[in-house]
Amino acid sequence: MGRGRVKLSDLKTSNEVLKNHLKDKDFREEWNRTALARAVAIRIVAYRSEHSLSQTALARIVGMQQPAIARLEAGEKNPTWETISRLARALDIEFLVHIAPDRKGRLVSKNIRKEADVVETSDDGTVLVAVR
Repeated sequence: MGRGRVKLSDLKTSNEVLKNHLKDKDFREEWNRTALARAVAIRIVAYRSEHSLSQTALARIVGMQQPAIARLEAGEKNPTWETISRLARALDIEFLVHIAPDRKGRLVSKNIRKEADVVETSDDGTVLVAVR
């Protein structure tokens, strides 16, 4: 029996998949709650990759244990402000966090969005994290 072939054009983009998942109330609440965690995770993984570092090597630089770096990279739990501050100082990364009422997604100027390495938002626009 032959395998069915999937055309590349039939595959959904990650944004289409996410949009579909955000219809689920529980998923959407978790997505919104972890906007900060995702932004930090993406930036930490990128930093390690850019500098060819293991989690253990990064942990030494930051003054943390390797399991703590693994938890940050998982992006499932929001880091404390102390942890964000420690990362910023040790890695020379700027974290811009903006929390406000829904203003139709206009939380941060277009210039900051263009300059940021990572921009994560809650789907309701109340939390925006820009990392550069």
